[in-house]
Amino acid sequence: MNTRRVLKPLIFTLPCICLIIMANGVNAGKFQSLESIRFQAEEYIMQFDYETPYPAEFNANYLDNRLKLANCNAPLQIEFSNRQKTYGNTSLNINCSNSPKWRIHLPITVDVYDDVLVAQRPFSRGQKIDEEMLTYEKRNISLLNEGYFTQTKDLNHTESRRNLRRGSVLTQNNTLQSKMVKSGQNVTLILDYKGINIRTSGKALRSAGMGQLVKVRNSTSQKIVEGIVTGEGLVKVNL
Repeated sequence: MNTRRVLKPLIFTLPCICLIIMANGVNAGKFQSLESIRFQAEEYIMQFDYETPYPAEFNANYLDNRLKLANCNAPLQIEFSNRQKTYGNTSLNINCSNSPKWRIHLPITVDVYDDVLVAQRPFSRGQKIDEEMLTYEKRNISLLNEGYFTQTKDLNHTESRRNLRRGSVLTQNNTLQSKMVKSGQNVTLILDYKGINIRTSGKALRSAGMGQLVKVRNSTSQKIVEGIVTGEGLVKVNL
């Protein structure tokens, strides 16, 4: 579902800049153009692809016109202060590596939008989730601190952890895997021996969701075996 896109130009509106000057004695007329700093910062940010169908929206601050930085004779070195945080409230480090050296720290806000899965109608706690109960809505993922889902397959065999209103964004915090096997339940054991499947019965010794390991007492041999839950009341054991 992800698509590549070009980001919109960066708009600077910045009240605060943390500045580190590592050189003295800069003469008037030899200052770095603030417009060139803005341009290079914009170029750097526009190379990022957030893999969503919508253009990102940027808010940054104007560089203070009183800022006097020595003219840098090389392209500025620009990077996100935190490479793991390239949207939301974040910042750029902008450096001049030539002599005289200087560095500015530029706070910015990047809003990124995507189509995320939300509840099409109210959910009750413990209610099993199916595709018909979901719909997509455009949301600012920069604000979704609890995460989100973009693929319905990621919500297969899940249920609501609590009551949810219509339009609620589905997250890992408000959903959980449904228990396909419950403790004490009689289950079907599928014993797989070199590709040959033998079915027998057993009793689950604990609850487990799809793809999880669970211990089962074989009703025939009374031995305890461990297998993977493959469906409602189904446990596969590789011998």
